[in-house]
Amino acid sequence: MGYQKFEYGFEANLSYIDNTMGILSASHIGNVGDLVNAIDNEEPRIINDFSYTINSPKQEVSHLLGKINFYKRFSALGKLSIQYDYQNNHRFEFDKRIGDDRDKPAVDLELITQNLKSDLMIDKFDNSTIYLGVTGKYQENIANPETGVRRLIPDYEKMDVSIYGIWNTTFNHKLKTDFGVRYDYNFIDAQKYYKTSRWEERGYSGDFSDFIVDDLGTQLLTNPTFTYHNISLSAGLIYSVNKNNDLIFNYGLSSRPPNPSELFSDGLHHSAARIELGDLRLTKEISNRVGLSYQLEANKINLSVDTFINQINDFIYLKPTGTQTTIRGAFPVWEYFKTNALLAGIDTSIDYQFTELWSLNSKFSYVYGQNTEEDIPLIDIPALKLNNALNYRLKNWNHLNVRLAHEWVGRQNRYPNYNFETYIPTTGEYVEVDISTPPNAFQLIHLFGDVTFLLNQKSTLNLMIGITNLFNTNYREYLNRLRYYADDTGRNITIQIKFNY
Repeated sequence: MGYQKFEYGFEANLSYIDNTMGILSASHIGNVGDLVNAIDNEEPRIINDFSYTINSPKQEVSHLLGKINFYKRFSALGKLSIQYDYQNNHRFEFDKRIGDDRDKPAVDLELITQNLKSDLMIDKFDNSTIYLGVTGKYQENIANPETGVRRLIPDYEKMDVSIYGIWNTTFNHKLKTDFGVRYDYNFIDAQKYYKTSRWEERGYSGDFSDFIVDDLGTQLLTNPTFTYHNISLSAGLIYSVNKNNDLIFNYGLSSRPPNPSELFSDGLHHSAARIELGDLRLTKEISNRVGLSYQLEANKINLSVDTFINQINDFIYLKPTGTQTTIRGAFPVWEYFKTNALLAGIDTSIDYQFTELWSLNSKFSYVYGQNTEEDIPLIDIPALKLNNALNYRLKNWNHLNVRLAHEWVGRQNRYPNYNFETYIPTTGEYVEVDISTPPNAFQLIHLFGDVTFLLNQKSTLNLMIGITNLFNTNYREYLNRLRYYADDTGRNITIQIKFNY
């Protein structure tokens, strides 16, 4: 709900989402031998008849969001906006447990986030606009110890404060520029239990002994605290060659502190079916990014080409390092590391209007990623992708829209070899686990259609049906964390009814 006038107004939003999501059973495996076989085999280890019933392993997630914002214009200054929002995310993860723990969640996390921000737009200059802003965020993560399972993410409090300023100016009808600066303060205060063996294994005794609050013999209660100060700068310009062609240049210096998952992860990441280990030694990423874009807008054709080069110091990434067997089964182990990295890429998009009824949209994207410290490709870089869509629009027939889309994703041939050997107790042998080789290229066909009915002067009803993976193609996506165990999503049909009033 809201009330809007030119001089002032407000808007309030409230949403609640409750989802129950199944987790691939074939990714939760009893022993190392079965784990290796599951990764090597083409078919999932567990195949059941189709059912709408969602059994364990599964997740139940609820998300509450409340938001209110207010704005007021001052004749001698500009527009002031203030927004407050509250979010509560509660996540339960249910494993295959037996006995009295059958219905008890293995993970019970509640994340509460409060955010307050204010920005002032000063637009009283002839050719310039200035934006000034400040934001404050407080976040609390509560991990319920009653699950009886070591918590993946510990209890923590996180505070962020940011101050920024942006200056946009127009020199003439051909040249526009913008400059920005931002300061971020981040503070993390966590309470975490470490197994003494894990603490010593990772060499924390010498570097972080001051974090130890209590020594309980087999485990340590610690209180890690981290403070980060970050400066970001940006500069850009738009040069209009003529009324149809623009060149855009931008440069950005930014820094990102490690998040709690990267610092503290210590256990099974349920939905990804892997054990993740954070690293207290991670430092903030520092990025230098340069981008150059070209845009064309003509009568029948719109074209954009975006290119970038991004050099990142202390880039944080996940790397597979082995396997581990727990009471919940055998899982791959992925650890957080840092390195220096180079990213470069290109995105293109072209829209061509053949006639009033027919149009074509084509998109192409490619990213190059290199671990410059080790001189090897970066892991988890998306493969080359090409999307084409043929559109038919008939306004006179209830705004009918039909879109036939083709998606082609290539094989990622630039990848690091992080394969490792693991011991199989049942055979007494060491075998290589191929966890690095990307899947083959694939192509998919999608079909979408919608119509909009005008009910009265203020109300419309939109009906949409969409079919993704129309031909039910078998494929595996390189970035899908469960690609080791099963094919990706098959044919999916979505029906949507939207009422605007």
